[in-house]
Amino acid sequence: MIGGSMAGLLAARVLSEHFDQVTVIERDRLPDGPGVRKGVPQARHLHAFWAGGMEVVERLLPGVGSDLLAAGAVPVGLPTDMAWLTPAGRWTQPFPATQRLLSATRVLLEWTVRSHVEKSANINFYTDHEVTALRLGVTGDVSGLTLRGRRTGTTADLCADLVVDAAGRGSKLPEWLVELGFLAPEETTIDSLLGYATRLLEIPAGFSARWKAVYIQNAPPDHPRGGIMFPIEGNRWVLTLIGAGGDYPPTDDEGFREFAVSLRSPVLADVLAIAEPVSPIWGYRRTANRWRHYEKLAMPGRLLAIGDSLCAFNPAYGQGMTVAAKEVDVLAGILADCRSSTDLFRALQGAQRAIAARAKGPWMLSTGSDLRYPTTVGASQTPIDRLVNRYLDRAMSAVSDDATVNAAFLRVLNMIDDPQALFAPRLMPRVLRPRRHHPAHAEGLPVPGR
Repeated sequence: MIGGSMAGLLAARVLSEHFDQVTVIERDRLPDGPGVRKGVPQARHLHAFWAGGMEVVERLLPGVGSDLLAAGAVPVGLPTDMAWLTPAGRWTQPFPATQRLLSATRVLLEWTVRSHVEKSANINFYTDHEVTALRLGVTGDVSGLTLRGRRTGTTADLCADLVVDAAGRGSKLPEWLVELGFLAPEETTIDSLLGYATRLLEIPAGFSARWKAVYIQNAPPDHPRGGIMFPIEGNRWVLTLIGAGGDYPPTDDEGFREFAVSLRSPVLADVLAIAEPVSPIWGYRRTANRWRHYEKLAMPGRLLAIGDSLCAFNPAYGQGMTVAAKEVDVLAGILADCRSSTDLFRALQGAQRAIAARAKGPWMLSTGSDLRYPTTVGASQTPIDRLVNRYLDRAMSAVSDDATVNAAFLRVLNMIDDPQALFAPRLMPRVLRPRRHHPAHAEGLPVPGR
């Protein structure tokens, strides 16, 4: 397993049921507790692990959710606990919650999952090493790889019956394939030039509001700015400001506050006025959607790509970890009925296409949102894209005041249902019903001191 990412950890857990030993190779020296590491450059920013992904984790690693709660993760019921200003300029009503998230930092989530994975006796971690090449056996299948110690510079070969690349956006797999005489995969890249900046805030003593989280959604093309804030462990908020089309939020105090003031609602600016910062402001701009089409490629056998190595999404939409969990779930399903090594390797022959297919729905949502910005590079909206987006615009308007549409949308957002579920006949009359416009005021969203 190349990479100790969320995809790598969960895939290692699944493969440990079918192989005598699973070795996770990680470039970083892994921390002994929740801690930021270089291989996850956006770790300090807000992360969402949607309910569809947590369901997979709990099935593979029972007890992760309870351990997160014990460590201070905050349960957030959707939509009840979130003040959500949609692109239609309407605040969602606090309908009874139909989904629940556990809101925590990325470092706590990764540490908790890794702690559970490490309990498997046949999973080993080989840290502070990087993969430099793949090796082929006499049959033309991958038979192992070459490692290099990042501190010592020494190299070694490692034999393997299966190699899974979960190295993320920085994966070198296309280069390794070319070195072996294979073609590099086709790549599709769609970049809305979106960036974000994040700061941690201490929740003030005595703070009271009807919400736990706030989402002021970007409304392209006229409003490329947005912001989102969730509670996390340690009595803190993580507040992320977002700007697309190169309109990046600043990372200095004054610029950060001015950006918050410019949003379609003053709620997040009001929070900044009363909350004590407990971190610097961190920026991040590497947000392009990128799909490496391994599913179309004649690849050597006994090799898979998964997670961001295969398909990396704009992180602003919070899809990456949940899609990785769903891809791992596909892999688990493929291998579930294998009773011999012959069955296993036969089943793996079609696994790459099945894994890639699981990313199609989230890819449509992520790129469809990014294509709304006129400055997006890599593709432009087709007539079908425009038609779909017009329908989704109506759905987003209905989300605010129709509990049935809201629940259906949250099932898609949480990756329980595919996006096609929003086009179900029972929903279309509700979505297409005319609605009055409501101003984006903050009524009912009190902030102390205002």
